Amino acid sequence: MKLPKNFGGQGLGDMMAQAQSAMARAKNLDQELAEERIDIDKGPVKCVFSGLGDLVSLKIDPSIVDANDVEMLEDLITSAIRDGFALATERRDAKVKEIMPNVPGLDKLGF
Repeated sequence: MKLPKNFGGQGLGDMMAQAQSAMARAKNLDQELAEERIDIDKGPVKCVFSGLGDLVSLKIDPSIVDANDVEMLEDLITSAIRDGFALATERRDAKVKEIMPNVPGLDKLGF
């Protein structure tokens, strides 16, 4: 059986160093994301999310609160929360891809 080029040599050492670097950054990723803030502005409804997708704050302009049209307010809140969570997920995925080593086939594992 023929081994891949650089197997066991400098190529393996570089791959191990890259993996160790990725693991060190991954340990801090949740903390980084927890401190990150994502602002969502839907006009009278404003939300702030952490980079983890947690809702940090929700502000509603009192002038749009109408007892006869609660559905409109519910739709605005739902839309703001959906957008905030989606954006947080996109940012997290991008950061994970930044720190993961270039291992062939890793993308097929869902990382």
